[in-house]
Amino acid sequence: MYPSEPPAQPEADPPGRHARPSDPDDTVPLPPAAAHAPAPAPAEPSSPPSAEARPSAPEKPAPPAEPGPPRRRLPRPQLGRRLRVLAGVDERLLDRVPQERAWYTSLGGVVLGTATIAAISMYFAITQAMGASSWLAVFPVLVWFLFILNVDRWLVSSRLGEGWFRRVPVLAMRVLMAFFFGVVIAEPLVLRIFETAVIQHVADQRTEALAQLGGRLKTCNPVPGSTEPVAPADCKATETFNFDQSPVATLRELTVRRADADALAKTIDADSVQLRAINDMARRECVGDSGDGLTGQRGVGPNCRRLRAEADAFKRTRQIDANGVKLVNLRTQISELESAARTSHAAFEAERETKIEARVAEERSHQGKIGLLERLGALHDLADSSGVLAVGIWAVRIFFILVDCMPILVKFVGGSTTYDKLVSAQLAVAERDLNHDIESEYAEREAVLRKRRAEIDLEILEHKAELNTRLHRAADRLSERV
Repeated sequence: MYPSEPPAQPEADPPGRHARPSDPDDTVPLPPAAAHAPAPAPAEPSSPPSAEARPSAPEKPAPPAEPGPPRRRLPRPQLGRRLRVLAGVDERLLDRVPQERAWYTSLGGVVLGTATIAAISMYFAITQAMGASSWLAVFPVLVWFLFILNVDRWLVSSRLGEGWFRRVPVLAMRVLMAFFFGVVIAEPLVLRIFETAVIQHVADQRTEALAQLGGRLKTCNPVPGSTEPVAPADCKATETFNFDQSPVATLRELTVRRADADALAKTIDADSVQLRAINDMARRECVGDSGDGLTGQRGVGPNCRRLRAEADAFKRTRQIDANGVKLVNLRTQISELESAARTSHAAFEAERETKIEARVAEERSHQGKIGLLERLGALHDLADSSGVLAVGIWAVRIFFILVDCMPILVKFVGGSTTYDKLVSAQLAVAERDLNHDIESEYAEREAVLRKRRAEIDLEILEHKAELNTRLHRAADRLSERV
């Protein structure tokens, strides 16, 4: 019988065989330490050896120095691992396919870049809405950054499903979400890029609006008695002013005086014509002219005296001289009133200009700083006014929308990777394990229920047996008594 050989010892695993594959982004290897320290140089003799000296024994070689402790590796920031966290990657599962680390690191970088652009866009939107920069904008910017970061992380970390019929609806929903987020994110950036043209357009619009307001106020408050047109009927109460001094009363009195003067002048003219006719008749009668109503006798006769008396009576009766004096006074008053009206017109115009300037200044103060809505309206107007500018605006807008849609597009273009298949397999195994656990728990509960039911049946049988025994004993005692 041959001697039995000793059992083979299990071969020791080489170091790192079952260790988790290291991430090239985790550590930086340093040059290993020297295996042995250099041997110390032999000490020189204190005096030169003599010929008579005995030969010394051969010196023993110095023992090798013990290797020093291994130097620790310096940790790196693990930027790749942190970027892959943004892509929703399970590092333990990704260790099985390390070839895909670069892919998911890049995907995490795309997610981070999109969230950063969204944060910058939110900062521009807040500063444009407030009209000034403020440190208070940091809080909503940070919230928006984290929100977009988590949304994009959810979009790229969850699976699209297997097959086109399952992937297309999910992809369409995610692309639609990314598109709307892209529109919201792109608009402040577009406004920032075209900020110079937008601000200039808003300033021009405000200047034009103030000029229109001044013209409207001037139209609704014409100077009375001037050549300006009458105020239109659609003037509002807020567009009309109350003036301290108005030439209306002066103009009304001037109009009355002018009418009186015109009427009096006409009367004086008519009376003067009639008086001249009577005086002419008397003169002809006195000089002996012949004609209708004339005697033709020269000299101051009865007819001559009568006609002269009629002329004097007409002059006295019609008060031609008094009316002349009255007309002169009326014209003097008219001149004074005209001068007062001109002064009142100048004061009215000055007061109107002062009120218009005050109202325009008040409206200018209400305009404040340029807000987000004004910028959006100006951007729309600029796009409508210039086709080249409209193309540029839409090009920039579409670019930022595509940038925001980049994570889900990258996820879709990359297709299902080996990591995705491992995730699917792991989820399937987890589902089977869960179903098995549920079935085992259900079976265990069924067994417990059957056992409990059997125990209850046994207790019922024992109780019936005990009752029968008692009944028989009672029957026996009754029969003994009988």
